[in-house]
Amino acid sequence: MIRKTVAINEKTINELARYAKREERDFSSTLRYALKIGLLALDNPELAGEEIKDIIEAQVDYETGRISELKPEDL
Repeated sequence: MIRKTVAINEKTINELARYAKREERDFSSTLRYALKIGLLALDNPELAGEEIKDIIEAQVDYETGRISELKPEDL
């Protein structure tokens, strides 16, 4: 991981801190998560923020083995 110093306005810091507390995350992971959502939103303007969050959560569930890929023959 690379460390960088960035300037962020106080309102954004406060919003991130509230989100971190609500989601039970530390501030750094909250900032990384919000940045990931923002970058995905820029690349996929047709998707709503909630859709992007759902996709990220499903990807994490898949990677951790909580869910598996659905195969057509299993239907």
